[in-house]
Amino acid sequence: MKINSGVFKNTSLNIQKNSHFRPTTAICRKSVFDTICSLESKSFLDVFSGSGMIGFEAASRGAQQVSFVEMNKKYLNQIIENSKKLDYNNFTFLRRDAQRFIKKCDNYDIIFADPPYNIYNLNLFVQNALKKINKGGFLVVECSAKESLEGYDKIAKFGETNLAYWKV
Repeated sequence: MKINSGVFKNTSLNIQKNSHFRPTTAICRKSVFDTICSLESKSFLDVFSGSGMIGFEAASRGAQQVSFVEMNKKYLNQIIENSKKLDYNNFTFLRRDAQRFIKKCDNYDIIFADPPYNIYNLNLFVQNALKKINKGGFLVVECSAKESLEGYDKIAKFGETNLAYWKV
C-alpha cells in the first residue's frame, strides 16, 4: 500500500501477511481527508489501527501528532516498522483495548476508528469517543453498511463500507 498524498506521498508500506484486517481503501482515505480538511497543528488518533495506513496518511498530510491504538501485537509491530520509513518523530504506539482506552485517553482533534465489522458496540464507542474530541474536531468511524449508527452529521457510502462523521 502507498500513502495517497502529502509529504510522504507514494511511500510504500508493508502489510502483515495473512492479516485479518481490512485496510481502508485509497478512495475511502481520500474521502476522509477531503472531509476533515487541514490537519496542521492537529492531534490524530487512529484506533483499531490494523495497517496504520490512516495514521500514516494523517502524518503525511500535516498532523502534529499521531497515535496508533492496536490490540494485535503483530499488527502494531508492523506499524512501528513502517513508521521508520518516514521522517516523522511524533508517533505514539499503544497496544490497548480500544473500548477501554477511549474512556481514559486524553482529548484529540481527530479520532478515526475502524473496528472489526459487526463485533463492537459502535454506538457505545461513539458516545465515549465524542467526549474525547476537542472543539472543532471530528470523529470518523468506518463500519459495515449493515451496521447501524446514531447521531452522525454526515455519512459517505462506498459499497459495503460506510464512513460516518461527527463534528464537535
